[in-house]
Amino acid sequence: MRLGWILFFAALTLAALGALAFVFDFLPASLQAPRVVAVEPADGATKVSPFAPITLAFSAPMSRAETQSAVSLTPRAAGKFLWRDAQTLVFMPRASLPISTTLTLRVATTARSWLGRSLVSAQVSQFTTLAAPRVVSSSLAPDARFARMPNEIQIEFSRPLEENLLADSIVVEPRPPQFNIAVAQTRVTLRGFFEPGARYQITIPKTVTDKIYGIPLERAYTWSFTVASQYPNFSILNRGRVMKFSARAPIEIPTQFTNVSRLDIALFPLTASELEAHARASFETWRAFQPTTAPLKTAQIELNAPRDAYARQKIVLDALPRGAYYLRITTPEGVSDAQLLWIQ
Repeated sequence: MRLGWILFFAALTLAALGALAFVFDFLPASLQAPRVVAVEPADGATKVSPFAPITLAFSAPMSRAETQSAVSLTPRAAGKFLWRDAQTLVFMPRASLPISTTLTLRVATTARSWLGRSLVSAQVSQFTTLAAPRVVSSSLAPDARFARMPNEIQIEFSRPLEENLLADSIVVEPRPPQFNIAVAQTRVTLRGFFEPGARYQITIPKTVTDKIYGIPLERAYTWSFTVASQYPNFSILNRGRVMKFSARAPIEIPTQFTNVSRLDIALFPLTASELEAHARASFETWRAFQPTTAPLKTAQIELNAPRDAYARQKIVLDALPRGAYYLRITTPEGVSDAQLLWIQ
Protein backbone atom coordinates (compact mmCIF):
# COMPACT_ATOMS: atom_id res chain seq x y z
CA MET A 1 0.00 0.00 0.00
CA ARG A 2 2.79 2.41 0.96
CA LEU A 3 4.60 1.68 -2.33
CA GLY A 4 1.42 2.52 -4.24
CA TRP A 5 1.20 5.93 -2.55
CA ILE A 6 4.87 6.61 -3.30
CA LEU A 7 4.36 5.82 -6.97
CA PHE A 8 1.21 7.95 -7.03
CA PHE A 9 2.98 11.01 -5.58
CA ALA A 10 5.97 10.48 -7.88
CA ALA A 11 3.69 10.46 -10.91
CA LEU A 12 1.89 13.52 -9.60
CA THR A 13 5.21 15.36 -9.10
CA LEU A 14 6.37 14.53 -12.62
CA ALA A 15 3.08 15.73 -14.03
CA ALA A 16 3.38 18.96 -12.06
CA LEU A 17 6.92 19.54 -13.29
CA GLY A 18 5.84 18.88 -16.88
CA ALA A 19 3.00 21.32 -16.52
CA LEU A 20 5.35 23.90 -15.01
CA ALA A 21 7.79 23.48 -17.92
CA PHE A 22 4.89 23.84 -20.34
CA VAL A 23 3.86 27.06 -18.61
CA PHE A 24 7.45 28.37 -18.68
CA ASP A 25 7.56 27.86 -22.44
CA PHE A 26 4.75 30.37 -22.77
CA LEU A 27 6.13 32.84 -20.27
CA PRO A 28 7.60 36.13 -21.53
CA ALA A 29 11.25 35.78 -22.65
CA SER A 30 12.38 37.83 -19.67
CA LEU A 31 11.16 35.04 -17.35
CA GLN A 32 12.53 32.10 -19.33
CA ALA A 33 16.07 30.66 -19.22
CA PRO A 34 18.26 33.13 -21.14
CA ARG A 35 19.80 32.59 -24.55
CA VAL A 36 22.37 34.51 -26.57
CA VAL A 37 20.32 35.95 -29.44
CA ALA A 38 23.00 38.00 -31.24
CA VAL A 39 26.79 38.34 -31.35
CA GLU A 40 28.80 41.08 -33.02
CA PRO A 41 31.24 40.50 -34.72
CA ALA A 42 29.23 37.61 -36.13
CA ASP A 43 30.54 34.06 -36.05
CA GLY A 44 32.91 33.58 -38.99
CA ALA A 45 33.38 37.31 -39.62
CA THR A 46 36.69 38.33 -41.23
CA LYS A 47 38.58 41.61 -41.63
CA VAL A 48 37.25 42.81 -38.30
CA SER A 49 38.71 46.07 -37.02
CA PRO A 50 41.13 45.42 -34.12
CA PHE A 51 39.40 48.28 -32.31
CA ALA A 52 35.88 46.89 -32.74
CA PRO A 53 33.74 46.37 -29.61
CA ILE A 54 32.31 42.90 -28.96
CA THR A 55 28.58 42.91 -28.33
CA LEU A 56 26.38 40.17 -26.83
CA ALA A 57 22.60 40.41 -26.82
CA PHE A 58 20.60 38.14 -24.47
CA SER A 59 16.94 37.12 -24.56
CA ALA A 60 16.37 38.23 -20.96
CA PRO A 61 17.75 40.79 -18.51
CA MET A 62 20.94 39.40 -17.05
CA SER A 63 22.78 39.30 -13.73
CA ARG A 64 25.72 41.55 -14.59
CA ALA A 65 28.51 40.14 -12.41
CA GLU A 66 27.79 36.47 -13.17
CA THR A 67 27.39 37.14 -16.88
CA GLN A 68 30.62 39.12 -17.18
CA SER A 69 32.58 36.37 -15.42
CA ALA A 70 31.15 33.82 -17.89
CA VAL A 71 32.53 35.65 -20.92
CA SER A 72 36.05 34.85 -22.18
CA LEU A 73 38.13 35.71 -25.25
CA THR A 74 41.01 33.63 -26.65
CA PRO A 75 43.66 34.90 -27.11
CA ARG A 76 43.02 37.05 -24.06
CA ALA A 77 42.60 40.78 -24.50
CA ALA A 78 42.48 43.52 -21.89
CA GLY A 79 39.35 45.64 -21.81
CA LYS A 80 36.26 46.58 -19.87
CA PHE A 81 32.59 45.60 -19.86
CA LEU A 82 29.78 48.06 -20.46
CA TRP A 83 26.05 47.39 -20.29
CA ARG A 84 24.09 49.15 -23.01
CA ASP A 85 20.92 47.97 -21.29
CA ALA A 86 19.89 45.05 -19.07
CA GLN A 87 20.13 42.59 -22.00
CA THR A 88 23.10 43.92 -24.00
CA LEU A 89 26.71 43.47 -22.85
CA VAL A 90 29.58 45.22 -24.65
CA PHE A 91 33.29 44.40 -24.26
CA MET A 92 35.52 47.36 -25.14
CA PRO A 93 39.17 46.42 -25.87
CA ARG A 94 41.60 48.57 -23.87
CA ALA A 95 44.11 48.44 -26.75
CA SER A 96 43.82 46.98 -30.23
CA LEU A 97 43.03 43.29 -30.61
CA PRO A 98 45.89 41.24 -32.15
CA ILE A 99 46.28 41.79 -35.89
CA SER A 100 45.48 39.03 -38.40
CA THR A 101 44.32 36.68 -35.65
CA THR A 102 41.31 34.38 -35.22
CA LEU A 103 39.76 35.00 -31.81
CA THR A 104 37.32 32.71 -30.02
CA LEU A 105 34.52 34.19 -27.93
CA ARG A 106 32.89 31.96 -25.31
CA VAL A 107 29.92 32.51 -23.01
CA ALA A 108 29.64 29.74 -20.39
CA THR A 109 26.35 28.48 -18.95
CA THR A 110 27.33 30.12 -15.64
CA ALA A 111 25.88 33.34 -17.10
CA ARG A 112 22.56 33.92 -15.32
CA SER A 113 19.43 35.95 -15.85
CA TRP A 114 18.05 38.43 -13.34
CA LEU A 115 15.97 35.55 -11.94
CA GLY A 116 19.09 33.40 -11.47
CA ARG A 117 18.31 31.09 -14.39
CA SER A 118 21.38 29.65 -16.18
CA LEU A 119 22.10 30.21 -19.85
CA VAL A 120 20.36 27.49 -21.88
CA SER A 121 23.57 26.52 -23.72
CA ALA A 122 27.13 27.77 -23.98
CA GLN A 123 27.83 30.16 -26.84
CA VAL A 124 31.02 29.82 -28.92
CA SER A 125 31.87 31.97 -31.93
CA GLN A 126 34.99 33.02 -33.83
CA PHE A 127 36.06 36.03 -35.87
CA THR A 128 39.29 37.11 -37.56
CA THR A 129 40.83 40.56 -37.32
CA LEU A 130 42.28 42.58 -40.16
CA ALA A 131 45.73 41.76 -41.47
CA ALA A 132 48.35 44.49 -41.42
CA PRO A 133 48.54 46.46 -44.69
CA ARG A 134 51.11 45.13 -47.16
CA VAL A 135 52.49 45.52 -50.65
CA VAL A 136 50.49 43.33 -53.05
CA SER A 137 52.33 44.20 -56.27
CA SER A 138 54.92 46.52 -57.76
CA SER A 139 56.09 47.32 -61.27
CA LEU A 140 59.57 46.42 -60.04
CA ALA A 141 59.85 43.10 -58.19
CA PRO A 142 61.42 43.52 -54.72
CA ASP A 143 64.18 41.00 -55.53
CA ALA A 144 64.89 42.22 -59.08
CA ARG A 145 68.45 43.46 -59.56
CA PHE A 146 67.96 45.20 -62.90
CA ALA A 147 65.38 47.58 -64.35
CA ARG A 148 65.36 49.09 -67.81
CA MET A 149 65.43 52.89 -67.48
CA PRO A 150 62.12 53.37 -65.63
CA ASN A 151 60.61 56.86 -65.51
CA GLU A 152 58.11 55.73 -62.90
CA ILE A 153 57.70 52.90 -60.41
CA GLN A 154 54.26 51.90 -59.11
CA ILE A 155 53.61 50.14 -55.81
CA GLU A 156 50.18 48.76 -54.90
CA PHE A 157 49.09 48.22 -51.26
CA SER A 158 46.35 46.02 -49.83
CA ARG A 159 44.42 49.10 -48.62
CA PRO A 160 44.86 52.89 -48.61
CA LEU A 161 47.71 54.26 -46.48
CA GLU A 162 48.03 57.61 -44.75
CA GLU A 163 49.06 59.78 -47.73
CA ASN A 164 51.20 62.40 -46.00
CA LEU A 165 52.99 59.87 -43.79
CA LEU A 166 53.66 57.60 -46.78
CA ALA A 167 54.97 60.43 -48.96
CA ASP A 168 57.21 61.74 -46.15
CA SER A 169 58.53 58.28 -45.24
CA ILE A 170 59.58 56.87 -48.62
CA VAL A 171 63.34 57.10 -49.07
CA VAL A 172 64.99 56.90 -52.52
CA GLU A 173 68.79 56.85 -52.56
CA PRO A 174 70.24 58.49 -54.52
CA ARG A 175 67.38 60.83 -55.23
CA PRO A 176 66.81 60.93 -59.02
CA PRO A 177 66.37 64.24 -60.89
CA GLN A 178 62.78 65.49 -61.31
CA PHE A 179 61.64 63.17 -58.53
CA ASN A 180 58.07 63.32 -57.19
CA ILE A 181 55.65 61.07 -55.35
CA ALA A 182 51.93 60.69 -56.13
CA VAL A 183 49.57 58.77 -53.81
CA ALA A 184 46.11 57.73 -55.04
CA GLN A 185 44.05 55.34 -52.92
CA THR A 186 46.05 52.08 -52.70
CA ARG A 187 48.71 53.07 -55.26
CA VAL A 188 51.88 55.13 -54.90
CA THR A 189 53.76 56.25 -58.01
CA LEU A 190 57.40 57.32 -57.89
CA ARG A 191 58.42 59.43 -60.89
CA GLY A 192 61.82 60.71 -61.89
CA PHE A 193 64.78 60.27 -64.22
CA PHE A 194 66.43 57.06 -63.09
CA GLU A 195 69.83 57.33 -64.73
CA PRO A 196 71.33 54.39 -66.70
CA GLY A 197 74.11 52.64 -64.81
CA ALA A 198 73.07 54.09 -61.46
CA ARG A 199 72.07 51.87 -58.54
CA TYR A 200 69.04 52.92 -56.50
CA GLN A 201 67.42 51.77 -53.27
CA ILE A 202 63.79 52.47 -52.39
CA THR A 203 62.76 51.97 -48.75
CA ILE A 204 59.30 52.15 -47.17
CA PRO A 205 59.58 51.81 -43.37
CA LYS A 206 57.26 49.69 -41.24
CA THR A 207 56.05 52.82 -39.41
CA VAL A 208 53.78 53.82 -42.32
CA THR A 209 50.15 53.20 -41.31
CA ASP A 210 46.90 52.62 -43.12
CA LYS A 211 44.45 55.47 -43.51
CA ILE A 212 41.43 54.07 -41.67
CA TYR A 213 42.75 52.13 -38.69
CA GLY A 214 46.27 53.48 -38.15
CA ILE A 215 47.74 49.96 -38.40
CA PRO A 216 51.44 49.90 -39.46
CA LEU A 217 52.73 47.91 -42.41
CA GLU A 218 53.39 44.23 -41.78
CA ARG A 219 57.08 44.87 -42.47
CA ALA A 220 59.48 47.34 -44.06
CA TYR A 221 59.97 47.05 -47.84
CA THR A 222 63.16 47.60 -49.83
CA TRP A 223 63.84 47.58 -53.58
CA SER A 224 67.48 47.70 -54.77
CA PHE A 225 68.19 47.79 -58.49
CA THR A 226 70.58 48.97 -61.18
CA VAL A 227 69.20 50.83 -64.19
CA ALA A 228 70.01 49.02 -67.45
CA SER A 229 69.82 50.16 -71.06
CA GLN A 230 68.52 46.85 -72.43
CA TYR A 231 65.38 44.97 -71.49
CA PRO A 232 65.85 41.84 -69.36
CA ASN A 233 65.92 38.72 -71.52
CA PHE A 234 66.06 35.00 -70.83
CA SER A 235 65.75 31.96 -73.08
CA ILE A 236 66.51 28.26 -73.15
CA LEU A 237 68.70 27.55 -76.19
CA ASN A 238 66.86 24.80 -78.01
CA ARG A 239 65.30 24.73 -81.47
CA GLY A 240 62.51 22.31 -80.56
CA ARG A 241 59.95 22.28 -77.78
CA VAL A 242 61.04 18.83 -76.54
CA MET A 243 64.58 18.05 -75.35
CA LYS A 244 65.56 14.39 -75.07
CA PHE A 245 68.04 13.02 -72.54
CA SER A 246 69.30 9.72 -71.23
CA ALA A 247 68.18 8.54 -67.80
CA ARG A 248 71.78 7.50 -67.07
CA ALA A 249 73.43 10.94 -67.11
CA PRO A 250 72.97 14.44 -65.64
CA ILE A 251 70.93 16.88 -67.71
CA GLU A 252 72.47 20.03 -69.14
CA ILE A 253 70.18 22.87 -70.23
CA PRO A 254 71.88 25.69 -72.19
CA THR A 255 70.52 29.18 -71.45
CA GLN A 256 71.13 32.75 -72.55
CA PHE A 257 70.22 35.93 -70.67
CA THR A 258 70.70 39.66 -70.26
CA ASN A 259 70.08 41.79 -67.17
CA VAL A 260 68.75 38.87 -65.12
CA SER A 261 69.75 38.40 -61.49
CA ARG A 262 68.53 34.89 -60.66
CA LEU A 263 67.00 31.77 -62.21
CA ASP A 264 64.12 30.13 -60.32
CA ILE A 265 63.80 26.56 -61.56
CA ALA A 266 60.78 24.28 -61.18
CA LEU A 267 60.48 20.77 -62.64
CA PHE A 268 57.05 19.12 -62.94
CA PRO A 269 56.19 15.51 -63.88
CA LEU A 270 53.97 14.95 -66.94
CA THR A 271 52.27 11.94 -68.45
CA ALA A 272 53.27 10.82 -71.93
CA SER A 273 49.91 12.03 -73.28
CA GLU A 274 50.42 15.47 -71.68
CA LEU A 275 53.87 15.67 -73.25
CA GLU A 276 52.45 14.90 -76.68
CA ALA A 277 49.59 17.40 -76.27
CA HIS A 278 51.89 20.24 -75.26
CA ALA A 279 54.42 19.39 -77.96
CA ARG A 280 51.66 19.92 -80.55
CA ALA A 281 49.87 22.84 -78.84
CA SER A 282 49.76 26.38 -80.22
CA PHE A 283 52.25 28.90 -78.89
CA GLU A 284 49.51 30.72 -76.93
CA THR A 285 48.31 27.49 -75.27
CA TRP A 286 51.87 26.46 -74.51
CA ARG A 287 52.79 29.79 -72.90
CA ALA A 288 49.59 29.82 -70.80
CA PHE A 289 50.11 26.32 -69.39
CA GLN A 290 50.15 26.15 -65.58
CA PRO A 291 50.88 22.78 -63.94
CA THR A 292 48.29 21.67 -61.41
CA THR A 293 50.68 19.45 -59.45
CA ALA A 294 53.44 20.47 -57.06
CA PRO A 295 56.93 20.66 -58.59
CA LEU A 296 59.07 17.55 -58.35
CA LYS A 297 62.19 19.70 -57.86
CA THR A 298 62.95 23.38 -57.34
CA ALA A 299 66.23 25.30 -57.32
CA GLN A 300 67.61 28.82 -57.47
CA ILE A 301 70.72 29.88 -59.34
CA GLU A 302 72.22 33.31 -58.64
CA LEU A 303 73.76 34.99 -61.68
CA ASN A 304 76.59 37.51 -61.76
CA ALA A 305 76.59 38.60 -65.38
CA PRO A 306 77.48 42.27 -65.99
CA ARG A 307 74.80 44.81 -66.84
CA ASP A 308 73.67 45.06 -70.49
CA ALA A 309 75.82 42.11 -71.55
CA TYR A 310 74.63 38.82 -73.05
CA ALA A 311 75.77 35.75 -71.14
CA ARG A 312 75.35 32.01 -71.50
CA GLN A 313 75.25 29.39 -68.78
CA LYS A 314 74.42 25.69 -68.62
CA ILE A 315 71.96 24.56 -65.99
CA VAL A 316 72.89 21.10 -64.72
CA LEU A 317 70.20 18.85 -63.21
CA ASP A 318 70.70 15.44 -61.66
CA ALA A 319 69.77 12.42 -63.78
CA LEU A 320 66.00 11.84 -63.87
CA PRO A 321 63.98 8.63 -64.09
CA ARG A 322 62.50 7.78 -67.48
CA GLY A 323 59.41 9.80 -68.28
CA ALA A 324 58.07 13.19 -69.32
CA TYR A 325 58.72 16.49 -67.52
CA TYR A 326 57.89 20.19 -67.79
CA LEU A 327 60.73 22.60 -66.93
CA ARG A 328 59.80 26.18 -66.03
CA ILE A 329 62.46 28.85 -65.39
CA THR A 330 61.41 32.29 -64.13
CA THR A 331 63.35 35.37 -63.00
CA PRO A 332 62.75 38.28 -60.59
CA GLU A 333 62.95 40.61 -63.59
CA GLY A 334 59.80 39.00 -65.03
CA VAL A 335 61.20 37.16 -68.08
CA SER A 336 60.88 33.38 -68.29
CA ASP A 337 61.02 30.33 -70.53
CA ALA A 338 59.86 26.70 -70.45
CA GLN A 339 60.86 23.37 -71.97
CA LEU A 340 59.46 19.86 -72.30
CA LEU A 341 61.87 17.07 -71.35
CA TRP A 342 61.68 13.43 -72.46
CA ILE A 343 63.96 11.13 -70.46
CA GLN A 344 64.64 7.77 -72.20
